[in-house]
Amino acid sequence: KIGSIQTILSNTAHAGTNLEQVNKALDELNLYADKTIYNFADMTQNIGRFTTAGVGLEDSVTAIKGLSNLAAVSGSNTNQAANAMYQLSQELANGKVTLQGWNSVVNAGMGGKKFQDALIESGKNIGSMKDETKSFRDSLQDGWLTSEVLLDTLAKFAEDESMLEAATKVRTYTQMMDTLQEAAGS
Repeated sequence: KIGSIQTILSNTAHAGTNLEQVNKALDELNLYADKTIYNFADMTQNIGRFTTAGVGLEDSVTAIKGLSNLAAVSGSNTNQAANAMYQLSQELANGKVTLQGWNSVVNAGMGGKKFQDALIESGKNIGSMKDETKSFRDSLQDGWLTSEVLLDTLAKFAEDESMLEAATKVRTYTQMMDTLQEAAGS
């Protein structure tokens, strides 16, 4: 956590972020981690990556929650979610999601129709999605899946009650043990 705080502070200081704000954001994420099957340490590490990619602190917290909720709905485990978060942080640094980046999301089991449809809807609302005649994968070459579109979609997922419910349901013994360890660590 200390290393992540240092990374987050150094990447968000230009926006006036202070230690109290970072701790508040991480406390919020820790509460989320305690309620869900996801690991707080992975989340803080990925917030560091998101802020390194230029995403603000609040947007990073929201995006991590949205990705975790998506992982739960998609049936992805914590390692798959962490890999998708890492890859998407790289894509955010580039300003758009490429086919190679999208393939990593698919390989993590999180690139299904629900995510694609939500991204297309956000892209249309923002105005970057213009050609719906191509397949989702082919359309990525047009560069419409920008950081703004991705973050908008993840913000919706972070607030989606049915997705949050999926993230809080413990379905296996391993998930139960992980959740108990996470709560004990807090």
